[in-house]
Amino acid sequence: AATDHACHVVCLLLCRTVLAPGVRVSFDFLPLHDGQFEAMEKGRLDLVLVADDGYAPTHFVKEVIFEVDFVCVVAKQSRFSRALTLKQYLAADHIGISILGGIQTIPEKRLAAIGAKRRCPIWVPYHTTALRSLISTNLVATVPRRMAELEASNPAIKILKAPAVLGTFKYLMSWHPRMNTDSAHTWLRSTIREAGKRIPIV
Repeated sequence: AATDHACHVVCLLLCRTVLAPGVRVSFDFLPLHDGQFEAMEKGRLDLVLVADDGYAPTHFVKEVIFEVDFVCVVAKQSRFSRALTLKQYLAADHIGISILGGIQTIPEKRLAAIGAKRRCPIWVPYHTTALRSLISTNLVATVPRRMAELEASNPAIKILKAPAVLGTFKYLMSWHPRMNTDSAHTWLRSTIREAGKRIPIV
C-alpha cells in the first residue's frame, strides 16, 4: 500500500530494474487507506510505504527508504512569485491531499506544532489531482518536490519554495515483524531498499 507519491518514485525504478527479461514477479500496489496497518496485521498486505508521521503502530518494523522536501504549487497567475512566507501560507486557501484519516499528515502536524492551521476548502485523494485542479484558481497545493517535478513543464503552474516550518520528511517501508525471516519478503525489502538508494536525498 502506498500513496501516488511513493508509487511514482518507487515504481519508476522497479519497472527499470526488476521487470527484466527472465524475471517473473508481480508487484501489486494498492492505494494507502485507513485500514492499511490492520490489513498488514492480518497478512493481507506485505508492505506499507508511508511517511514518517508517527501513525504507524510501534510494533511494526520501519526502515527509511528516502527523504524529500515540500514545495508549494500555485497557478501561473498567482500573485506569489518564488516563495511563500508562513504568513502568506496561512492566509491562503489550500487544496489538501487526504493521506490518512482525512488529513495530509505531515503538513498538518508541522503546523499544529506551532499552533497554526491552514484552510483547506477542498480535499482530494491524490497529489496529481491536486496539481491539476489548482490551475486557474487561487489555491495552493503542498506536495513533495518529486510530485511537483512531474508537472514542472506545465505552463499553467509555478512551483514555489514552501515555508521553512514544513521542512523535509522521511519515507518509510513498514512491515510486520513475523515477516523478518521470510525469504520472499526479505527479497522484497531488499528490492525496495535498493530502489531507495538510487533516489537522491534532498
